[in-house]
Amino acid sequence: MTSIEVADKSDRSVIVVGAGAAGLSTAVRLAHQGWDVTVLEKEGNPGGRLGAVEEKGYTIDIGPTIMMMDDVFRQFFTDIGKNIEDYLELVRLNPLYQLHFNDGTTMTLPSDMKDLLDEIRRINPDDVEGYLKYLSQIHGRYLAARHKFIEKPLTKLEDFLNVDTLVGMAQLKTLNNMYHDISRFVKDERMRIALTFQSIYLGISPFDAPSIYTIIAYVEHGLSGVWYPKGGMNAIGKAMVKLLDEFGGTLRLNTEVTQILIENGRAKGVRLSTGEELYASVVISNVDFPMTMEKLIDKPHRGKYTNQKLESMTNSCGALMFYLGTNRRYEHLDVHNIYFTRNYKETLDQIFKEKKLPDDPAIYLYSPTKIDNSVAPEGKDVIYVLVPVPNLTSNVDWSKDLASFREVVMDKLERNGLTDLRNQIDFEKVYTPHTFEKRFNLYQGAAFGLAPTLLQSGYFRPSITSDTVRNLYFVGASVHPGGGVPVVMVCGKLATELILQEHGATVSTLSPSIAQ
Repeated sequence: MTSIEVADKSDRSVIVVGAGAAGLSTAVRLAHQGWDVTVLEKEGNPGGRLGAVEEKGYTIDIGPTIMMMDDVFRQFFTDIGKNIEDYLELVRLNPLYQLHFNDGTTMTLPSDMKDLLDEIRRINPDDVEGYLKYLSQIHGRYLAARHKFIEKPLTKLEDFLNVDTLVGMAQLKTLNNMYHDISRFVKDERMRIALTFQSIYLGISPFDAPSIYTIIAYVEHGLSGVWYPKGGMNAIGKAMVKLLDEFGGTLRLNTEVTQILIENGRAKGVRLSTGEELYASVVISNVDFPMTMEKLIDKPHRGKYTNQKLESMTNSCGALMFYLGTNRRYEHLDVHNIYFTRNYKETLDQIFKEKKLPDDPAIYLYSPTKIDNSVAPEGKDVIYVLVPVPNLTSNVDWSKDLASFREVVMDKLERNGLTDLRNQIDFEKVYTPHTFEKRFNLYQGAAFGLAPTLLQSGYFRPSITSDTVRNLYFVGASVHPGGGVPVVMVCGKLATELILQEHGATVSTLSPSIAQ
């Protein structure tokens, strides 16, 4: 066994385990503050689920595809003294997406508010007033959620039990579920679906998700809109890798961590699969929180997060992914397309409650080639297909069930205008929940991490800081403040601030070279 010191300045050295969005954003922020940063990634490419499948001339995002809350991304670059335009080319989408309902109705959601109201009026004139009432009350709830919960670390009980936070909880009005909450405002089932399907971004049914998550539709419709970075969402991960290098950080790929080393109640480094040990004064795990506890931390240091505790927690659903390159373009598609089912609740109950493959799958289809020719060879198309499915706590046998379920998905896509899709496939890669468990260390193959139920949100979600180990931090979708690329980047900001406070430092908004 060999031991290697990572940095000379041991009080300002950090190891980040995992090069996902949260890990990279935290690493960049700390490197910008002059820390000696080493990021360790077990895969051959950085980015985690923010990475891409890149083969045969196709660049296909692996996971996240919908960019919202663009102010978070812009603030990230501002905080590190950089211009976002030098790293990313952002395009605001219009329309946001196309929704396809089982009755044959197609609803296109424009980014312009007047056009959006006209579209709602076309679907159901009676719901225009209700939609406006929804907008009028959701802004205050959004501000309370963002400023009193999402952008606060909530690491201590006093962070939660204080007047400001308790008032914020009252403002959230979150004791019912998303679907029930939206039903107060709009009556047409298609409109209810249009304002609640966003819970699937977090891997939870709108019939179970706390009502505060109705803010997601508001963020898309009335606040930030939906954006597309040229090259796909993976361009964000690539930009952060470039920034890490510019600030002097180190990224080691194909480097698997098997243990976080803890001595005298303090994290001191990591052990690699090769037996090599690396040391630093701070360790940050960007591995999914339950997997961090189960696989990387010895039992005496896990606190309340025993194996039994982890198994009892509620995880998000799984995702069946088809990454397709086709020999023809499907011009009728938009960038984001969603195909709903005969019975919205029945399908979701089959996934989340019965834990079986749905009879009529809901399908999200992403085709960035509509606005970006760089992600596919000339004349060819990228067809990214996500189907919500149960996670690995189900009895689905993917080795036996995948082939027949693939036919169900292909049949539905071909019925919805992707003519002759099977015969047009030039490239195909398939990820099941097993892939997400193995490649991305996601507990139970849950594609979106821990589900954001009421008792797994805010203070009740795993914390950024360890309760039992000094200088050990956690970032990512399964810890506070939750999932989604902009939210895990907020997590990275919170983690950075907590680390700097612990080490008696203040956050500099200038690059270290300028600050000196």
